[in-house]
Amino acid sequence: MTASWVRLSLWVAALVAWSALILVGLVLLGTGLDRTFFFEPTGGALERDRVGKNLILVGSVALFAAAVWARSMHAPIWSCALVAAPAVLVGGLTLFFGGSLFPHLSALVAFPVALAGLVCGLVLARPLLRAGSAGPSASVDR
Repeated sequence: MTASWVRLSLWVAALVAWSALILVGLVLLGTGLDRTFFFEPTGGALERDRVGKNLILVGSVALFAAAVWARSMHAPIWSCALVAAPAVLVGGLTLFFGGSLFPHLSALVAFPVALAGLVCGLVLARPLLRAGSAGPSASVDR
């Protein structure tokens, strides 16, 4: 194998891991939102709510880490903001308005936005094309 194939396979592995981190973060947020939805504050419902809030926290941290990782891969800043949007919206609203439906309603907007950030990071940023080049070129804007 030549050096360019090794570099290309490393980029593919990094992009698959980055995509998996985003998907795991979204699944954790969705599971956490499911557990924080209750009608009557019984003991079991409050325990599920506590576990759900912890899952939302872990999912938000995973999405924020994916946004930082995207920036380290030289993805555009707006793509990183799209990936971090659910962490800010759902996680922030859960932190400030945990007993309301605001986090659940914001997830209706934030999840498609994160998926758009995933697609933008994979397709529009084209990090695989940069992996084949010998070094940074003047045409690639950092």
